[in-house]
Amino acid sequence: MELAGCAVLLSCPALTARLLSYFVPAAFIVLLSAPLCAEQMVVQPPYPPGYVFRSLELGQPYGGTMAQDSQAADRLYVAVGSFGNMSILAINKSTGTTVTVAGPFGNIGGLASLSNGDLAIAENFTSDTILRARDFNSDGDFLDTGEISELINPIMTDGDFTGAQMAVAPSSNASGIPGGALMLQSADGNTSSELLVIVNPESSPSYRPPGGAYFAGFQYNGGFAFDNTGNVIIGESRFIWAPYSLSGRIMALVNKNHDDIIGTGEWHTLVDESRMPEGLADLAVSRENVVFFGDSSGVVKTFTLPSDLLTETAVPVPFLHTNAVYVSTVRFDQPAQTFTAGPTGQVSRLYAGGLSPLYAGFTNLIIVEPENTGMTSAQDWVSYE
Repeated sequence: MELAGCAVLLSCPALTARLLSYFVPAAFIVLLSAPLCAEQMVVQPPYPPGYVFRSLELGQPYGGTMAQDSQAADRLYVAVGSFGNMSILAINKSTGTTVTVAGPFGNIGGLASLSNGDLAIAENFTSDTILRARDFNSDGDFLDTGEISELINPIMTDGDFTGAQMAVAPSSNASGIPGGALMLQSADGNTSSELLVIVNPESSPSYRPPGGAYFAGFQYNGGFAFDNTGNVIIGESRFIWAPYSLSGRIMALVNKNHDDIIGTGEWHTLVDESRMPEGLADLAVSRENVVFFGDSSGVVKTFTLPSDLLTETAVPVPFLHTNAVYVSTVRFDQPAQTFTAGPTGQVSRLYAGGLSPLYAGFTNLIIVEPENTGMTSAQDWVSYE
């Protein structure tokens, strides 16, 4: 197997689970599960003007997915470990302290914090389902008996389930999705991947539409997020083993009639494969309607959403250079807050995680935030490097 193929596998836990089951011998799975030398993700020049950077230490290899706690602005959930042995940390963003709050799991493809504080988990190896973590005794973790249970059976259009990115729909969104609904992007391969909507996830979860998908027909996950009016921006990763080929595309979903599905004439490709020859792992959208995404170049790229999502296109440009061989996560903690340089109020922070040149998860995350101090980007990074 070529190392490039390894990078694709390790870049996304959901894709790893799917492809390992098809192609990878048991001996190689053992290799993937074994801890490799710890490395740090580093921001490299040229630095984007107007932003500063921090390093958030995890103490373990990053597992490829994270979620902001809906109940505590200072609390971040992060998956750590390696394929076959993963757990979830809660991180205090002010102090940097970490504590294990759930695990072990076989493989975590996605995390989302529900409106009541429950944690939704896409687990793709041990249980192959969507789990719910609920802190019954209010001790700050999900480690006690009965605190992990199945949230809902997955929809399996191809006889298998590979859950990936998850998010909670904002209230009063333009997509016609009930606020607070859990959304999940799968990585089922071929044209079997889906974007699912699960309503009432805290109490009586059910799919909307019943037994079906909000949007379907793409190959692998590439992340999704909402623009500032609530339209869904979704990425697709495309991967072919032989001959080896990697690409991606980013689409806009505009639910014009506010029904349960995205139908004909309600989606459009904003960035096609010709402009994304290095794949796609994850994406985020700022309050200013600027998209940021990660791929196998090690560079976080960006573009501004066009005004007409159903007819216009965009051209990505580099935003943040790193030493990663694959930027696997690009995620805002508070997407409703500004990410513009020189802010005057509260800001959103962009988190980036990825794979080291040894094809293992870095043991830290990079935090990018708008600069509102007298320190330059380079000076700030050097002080934390």
